[in-house]
Amino acid sequence: MEEEVPEFRMQCFVGVSKNKRDIGLLLRIVGVCLALTIGEAWAEEEALLTKLNINIDGARGSLEKNIIARLPAYRPPCWADLETMGKFQRALQNKLKRAERALGYYQSSNRITFINDETCWKVTAKIVPGPPVRIKKQRIEIVGEGRQDEQLMAVFQKSPYQKNDILNHKIYTDYKNNLLEMAQQRGYLDARFQTKQIILDLQNNSAEINMTFVTGKRFRYGNISVAQKILEDKYLRRFVVIKEGEYFSSAEMIRQQQLLQNSGYYAMVSVAAKYEAAKQQAIPIVITLKERKRNGYKLRLGYGTDTGLRSKASMERRWTGSSGRRLNIEVGLSQRINELKTQLTVPKDDPDRNNLFYTASYKQENNDDVESENFRVGIVSTSLRDSDWKRTLSLSYLDDRTTVLGESATKSRLTLAGVKYSKVKADKVLFPDDGWRIRFEAEGALDKVLSDASVFSVSLHGKKVKKIGEGRLITRIELGKTFGDELDDLPKDLRFFAGGINSVRGFNYESLGEVNDDGNVIGGRNLLETSLEYEHPIQDKWSAAIFADTGNAFDQTQDTTLKLGVGAGIRWRSPIGAVRVDFAVPHDDTSDLHLHLSIGPDL
Repeated sequence: MEEEVPEFRMQCFVGVSKNKRDIGLLLRIVGVCLALTIGEAWAEEEALLTKLNINIDGARGSLEKNIIARLPAYRPPCWADLETMGKFQRALQNKLKRAERALGYYQSSNRITFINDETCWKVTAKIVPGPPVRIKKQRIEIVGEGRQDEQLMAVFQKSPYQKNDILNHKIYTDYKNNLLEMAQQRGYLDARFQTKQIILDLQNNSAEINMTFVTGKRFRYGNISVAQKILEDKYLRRFVVIKEGEYFSSAEMIRQQQLLQNSGYYAMVSVAAKYEAAKQQAIPIVITLKERKRNGYKLRLGYGTDTGLRSKASMERRWTGSSGRRLNIEVGLSQRINELKTQLTVPKDDPDRNNLFYTASYKQENNDDVESENFRVGIVSTSLRDSDWKRTLSLSYLDDRTTVLGESATKSRLTLAGVKYSKVKADKVLFPDDGWRIRFEAEGALDKVLSDASVFSVSLHGKKVKKIGEGRLITRIELGKTFGDELDDLPKDLRFFAGGINSVRGFNYESLGEVNDDGNVIGGRNLLETSLEYEHPIQDKWSAAIFADTGNAFDQTQDTTLKLGVGAGIRWRSPIGAVRVDFAVPHDDTSDLHLHLSIGPDL
């Protein structure tokens, strides 16, 4: 049968001119005509190249999925001749056999038929799986130093099959790969399989597994050389966690790379194991570092419904000397908050987990009813525990001037000692389906100990994200309490307020709290907030949300009056986190519509 070739026709009329100046125009017209002709031909051919459909009959479950996943990528066009379809039938038969044997079906039979209904070929594969091959016996052993390695033996002891399991080749391959990968991670770089066999008995539909894994000797770190120009050796050692003579570990090599990258000093980091130069199982390690520019600058502009228009400029001195200290200076300006902050970072023995900060800040804040101006200087120590809890200890001196609209200013001088514990656990960083965040803070001052009053404040914040169906349920709770002076004598930084995007939506920023005789919101010594939100995907990176927030700040617990805000919003998953646009109203005044906008990760 002769293949019928589709014909493409397109007329393009070009007038020929004797004027040489028109030759360029003529050539351009001819070029356009050719492009249009080729484009039309390509479009018509694409319409005819509709891939034929393959119907799989008789296979179920995992077998059907595996067959579909392994179908030939190439499929003949609808006008293909019998010879082409015969070649495709043989290719399809081969693919079916491979897909069936991969799951242990070696006795299967397949019948492939195809008919042409004058529009396109229709292909049907009738599958008769037959009895699967089952595991009769398996002998797996490990030889060498690795027998004493708990982590390697934990992988080894996870036998790929139980007796009478169906022979799934992927399970066999995954087990081999996992064992070899763990051995290499643990430093058994000469590890290999001395034996790896699947012995088939197709008469009895059974199989035996024979595997001998030889680990060889475990390698160690040899000489570690570092090429860099910033830090003195005694300070550089803080950032080098691998030690000569210790067992080689690919996980530690990755951690070493990340630690140097996260230090902020280097634009390029190379941590290379010279395996070919190893002697007596000692591998030389060569670390090459190229420094960044010493100073970095940032300028950011934005808008938040709580703060209004805002801008932030910062300068980072990435190292101030050979000890690796870093200096940050930041200026933030907005309609409500203006702040100048400086921070000197001093790396400790394990700078990836522990650091010391010297801080100083000057802040002006105004929420329309209460205005504050304060200067704070202090020292902060952070440490990350093995359990991923982050502990922060702080000692600071606060000089504050707080003014309620229409009243005299309250001045406070406090030396505050504080502690904070926080932890975040999530399945994804930016858009978790399951995860939580918790933070506990406490700080206090004693009268006469470089302070003019005794005060103690505690707060607890918790947030949880849980996947429900296709959407997510997001819950939040916030608790706070301050002990000590009367509310009027407390600096604004130690008072609680509610309302705003991260508080009770449907109310303005810091518009909820105790109200004085003049109707001004002056905050409270207690805080209670809860939130319930459901988010449902609608298209691609977009989702819709409904929510209800309740809470308030108050001075006496018996005077608790919780405010309720309800609303709905839109979410867009941007590269830097969720962009949230919320519309909310107070429950008792649905005409008072509020817009809330925020950007960032959920936890």
